[in-house]
Amino acid sequence: MTHHRHRPRLLSALAAAALSFAVVSAGGWSTGSSAIASPETSANTASTPDGLVSVEVSPSNGGAVEPSSLTSFGITLTNGTDADLPAGSVSVAVTTARITGTEALDAWLDTTGADAAATPAGTTVVRTIDIPELIAGQQYVVSGLDFTPPALGFDDADAWGSYGVSAGYVAGDTAAGGRTALVWRAQGQPTTASVALVAPLTVPLSYGGLLDADELAELTADDGALATQLDALFGEQIALGIDPRIIVSIRALGTRAPESAVAWLARLEAAPNETFALQYGDAEPAVQAEAGLDRLLSPSSFSFALNIADFPVVQPTETPTPTTSPTTGPDDGQPTPQAGSSPAASSDSSAAATPSDEPAPTPSPSETPGQAVPTVPTMDELLSWSYSLPSIVWAGGAVTDADLAVFAASGGTVTMLDSANTTDTGQSVRASATVGTAQTLLADHGLAESLGEAAAATTDAAFESAIADVNARAAAIGTEGSTGGTVVAVLPRGVDATLPALGDTVNALRSLPATAQTSLAATLAEPPAAATLGAMAPDSERVSDVQVLLDEEQDVTAFSSVLDEPELLTGRERATLLSSLAAGWLRAEGDWGSAVTAQQERTDTVLASVRVTDSSRINMVGGEVSLPFAVRNDLPYPVTVVMEASPSNGRLSISGSVTQEIAADSRATVLVPVQSQIGNGDVTLRLQLFSTSGQAIGEQSFVGVNVRADWEGIGAVVLALLVALLFVSGVVRMVLSRRAKRRGSGAPSVASAGAPDSGQPPGDEPQVESSPGRQETNG
Repeated sequence: MTHHRHRPRLLSALAAAALSFAVVSAGGWSTGSSAIASPETSANTASTPDGLVSVEVSPSNGGAVEPSSLTSFGITLTNGTDADLPAGSVSVAVTTARITGTEALDAWLDTTGADAAATPAGTTVVRTIDIPELIAGQQYVVSGLDFTPPALGFDDADAWGSYGVSAGYVAGDTAAGGRTALVWRAQGQPTTASVALVAPLTVPLSYGGLLDADELAELTADDGALATQLDALFGEQIALGIDPRIIVSIRALGTRAPESAVAWLARLEAAPNETFALQYGDAEPAVQAEAGLDRLLSPSSFSFALNIADFPVVQPTETPTPTTSPTTGPDDGQPTPQAGSSPAASSDSSAAATPSDEPAPTPSPSETPGQAVPTVPTMDELLSWSYSLPSIVWAGGAVTDADLAVFAASGGTVTMLDSANTTDTGQSVRASATVGTAQTLLADHGLAESLGEAAAATTDAAFESAIADVNARAAAIGTEGSTGGTVVAVLPRGVDATLPALGDTVNALRSLPATAQTSLAATLAEPPAAATLGAMAPDSERVSDVQVLLDEEQDVTAFSSVLDEPELLTGRERATLLSSLAAGWLRAEGDWGSAVTAQQERTDTVLASVRVTDSSRINMVGGEVSLPFAVRNDLPYPVTVVMEASPSNGRLSISGSVTQEIAADSRATVLVPVQSQIGNGDVTLRLQLFSTSGQAIGEQSFVGVNVRADWEGIGAVVLALLVALLFVSGVVRMVLSRRAKRRGSGAPSVASAGAPDSGQPPGDEPQVESSPGRQETNG
C-alpha cells in the first residue's frame, strides 16, 4: 500500500465530529445522525433513530497524528431499521491530499446526497473490517483499530494540516457511511490558528425571569449547572458572558440567599477571566430589533422580589451630642452646625433649635442618631458588576444592518455575531471586523457547532469525534493562506441541562495542536477587516411571535395602573419576558412555540387576575337600592378599582361610578346605587372595572335585573287605606258608645254629685270621666 502523502490521518481530527452520513435503504439515500459508541467491540441493543443505519468514526487524541505514535479509531454502527441486516463490511479510507480551508473541510464532512458508503475519489483504503449480522435496533462497536502514520499513508513529505477519513458500510442492499478528519503534525512547528474563546455563563432555559432560593440552591450545588460551568471555566483564557439575572437573583434574596449561591457569586467575582454582560435573561438582541424596538429591552424594576426583612440594617455613625446650646446664624435664623458634626447632623439641626418650653419632635428612623436604618438595594445596585470588557452585544441569530443601529442606541459598543451572517468569501473571516461603521466580532460558525457537540457529548466516542472536528477545523483555518488575525470560538449558549462534557472540552482546548489561544481584549484591538451582512435572513415567524409578546407586555403595563405601585407588576412581567426571549431557543427551535405559549399564559393570568365574578339574575324591588357585585383580586398586592355600570334601557338610572380598594388575594363586594324609573321589566347591566387613571381592567360583565319599581307605591297606598279605615272605625264606635250611654241612664254622674264631707266648693271638684273603652267594658 502506498502511503503517499496525504493519506488521511484517518478519521481523527474532525472525526465524526458531528459525523454526517448518508444511508441507502430500500433503494433510496437519506441522511442520518451519528450513533453512540461503546468503549469496546461488542454487540448490544440501543435506542436509535427509526429507519436509519448510521456510522460514526471516533479518532483518538483529538484526531492528532504524531510521526512516532499510534492513532486509534472506534467505529460505531447502528441499525435503526425494523429489519435485520446481513453480515457486511466497513472500509476505512484516507485522503491523499491535504484539505485546505474550512469551505473544503465542510464539503468533505457533508455527505448529504452523496454515496457516503462508496470510497471517495482521492482516497486510499487503509483497512477493511468484517461486520456480523445486525438485528433490528442493534448497535455494533469496533474499537482498538490502531494505525501507525505509514499505515494511514503519511510520511515526512506530507504537509502539515487536515486530512479526511471516511468509513463506508455495506450489508446486502443497505449502505451507509460516516466521515471525519485528522491533523497530520509533521514538518516542525505547524501553522496554528489564533483563537479567542468565549463562553456564556447562564442558566438552563427552563428557569424564569428571577431565580428563587430553591432554584439557586439547585444550580449552585456541587453538581448544579452553574457550579459545573464555573468549575470548568474558572481561570481559563476564556471570556465569560454573564447573565445578569444570576447576580440579581442572588442579591435580591438578601439574607435568604443559599450559602452555596453566595459562595458561588464570591468565586465568580474573584475569577481572573475576562467578563462582559449578556442581555438580562440572555435575551436574543437581534429578534428584539427586528420586532420593531428602537432600543433593546432591559429590566424595569425588581421591587416585586425585594423584602426589607431580608436585608440587614445599616448602622449609621452616631452624631456627637452638642455640649452647648446651638447658636442662631446671623442671617437666616437657622442654627449654626457644630464644628466636627456630620452633614447629616447639620441638615437635621433644626430639631436642636426647638424652644425649651416645647417638646422636641420625635426623629424619624433616618434622623435618629445611631439608630439602625433598614434599606433594600436599588436596581442599579442589584445589576452592578465590574465587567472587564466593553459593552458587547452577543447576537445569536440573523443580524441586519438596521439591527446594529439599535444595538448602538442601546449602549452596545461591539456586536458579536455568527460568522454565517457574512457573505461567503471562501475563507474563514477573522474575528475583528467592521460592518459599515459598527465594530463587530465574528464568531466562527463551524467551530461553534463543533464545540457545542463536544460539550454536549454523552459518550467518549461522541466527544472524541467532536474534538477531532475542532482540531481539524482549526488546522484548515491555519492553512487557508489568510494573513494574521484571530478567530473567535464560542462555547454552547442556551441549553436546558448541564453540559456533561464541558469540563473535558475546556481541558482539550488547552492542548489542541492546531490552535493558540489569545484574549478577547487583544482580539478587539486587532485591525478590523470590512465585512458585509446578509447571508442569514431573519426568521419572520419568530419575529412575529416576539411582536405578539411585546404587545401583551404593553397590555400588562396598562393593567398595572390598578396598583398603587405598578412596577410590582411591570417589573416581574419584563423579567419573565426577557427570559422567554433567551438566545438558547435558537438552538431549541422545536421548543420555541412552547416558550411563547407559556409566556402568553402567564400574561393572560395577570390580565384576568382582577375581575367581576359571575353573578346570578337580580330581582330589584323598590325605587332606589344598592345592588351588590363581587370583585375578585388574585394578585398578591392590593388594588383600587372603579366600577361603572350602565343599563340597557331606561328602566334604571345610575348616577355615577363606585371606587373601592380590594385587598391582596381576596374578594370584595362593591355596592352600586341604582334608581328605578317608570315601568317594570328586564334590564341588563353592563359592568366594567377601571383603574383610577381610567384604564379598563378585565373583561366586561353583564348581569340581568328584574325591575319591579311599582310594588313599593302600591304597598304604600294599601297601607295608608288600612290605617285610614281603622281610624274611621274607631271614631264611629266611640260616637255610638256615647249615644248609648246617654240613652241608658238619667242619674247624675259621679262627676256632678260632689262628696258632702269633701270641703270643696262644687266648682272645684275634680271631673272624672270614663273613657268610652272603659265604660264599654264595665257596662
